[in-house]
Amino acid sequence: MTSNGEIAVQRKADNSTRDARGAALDAPFTRPFEGFSYVKKDWVDYEDGIEAVILNSTFGQINLPANWNHVESFNMMPEWGSAPLRRSWVLRLPTHLNGEERYLYHYYFQVRYDDGSEKFSDTFTQLIMPRDIEYIDHSGTCSHIVLHWSIDGWSYPQNTELEVEGIEWGEEFSVSQAPYRSGDRLYERGRLFSMQRLPSPRRFFATIWAPRGSVLNYCFVLVNTDADGNIYKRWDNNCGNNFKMTI
Repeated sequence: MTSNGEIAVQRKADNSTRDARGAALDAPFTRPFEGFSYVKKDWVDYEDGIEAVILNSTFGQINLPANWNHVESFNMMPEWGSAPLRRSWVLRLPTHLNGEERYLYHYYFQVRYDDGSEKFSDTFTQLIMPRDIEYIDHSGTCSHIVLHWSIDGWSYPQNTELEVEGIEWGEEFSVSQAPYRSGDRLYERGRLFSMQRLPSPRRFFATIWAPRGSVLNYCFVLVNTDADGNIYKRWDNNCGNNFKMTI
């Protein structure tokens, strides 16, 4: 099973390359205004006798071949109750790779059978690239805006908080502090007062990463905060139709 933006590349017959085990590539920390991005990979059992499916992945630079000395292997999780049986794994994408904001994601599937045999799929390669997202708050009432989004349908929804132009990343009332101060009324009141000094309309923005050619489905959660730090939420989901764009 593959998704948009993937290029099938015939894998070499060298099993030592397929079975390479090296140090896993850690996804680096995000930089300011860059949210974590996740992609979901699926496999469907179209034949009987499959014991496990392994997703083998590596990230690499553009115009360079995949380096399978740095591979991460994941035992895909069965989604029990699906027929035919579907297996999936959610992978976190780096925001940058070796300082570059565009890079390649290589992967292939390793299928293991009950009788001890196994086979390998082709290798698939996706170009991972950034996409800037913005929301203009003409009302001047929003203290937080959250992007609710997923790639190619709503297979794995995720949230990315946008920052407002005029508050620096890392400041006391930046959204960089929100994960640690959720429900903190002092934080919410401080952010509200900081934003009241900003001109309206206000621009909120963030950057996400996704495979080129994939379809982004998204909407926004608009958060208002009163003077006591109480939070009120509403949705901007294009009148129930949500928004879409192609990466």
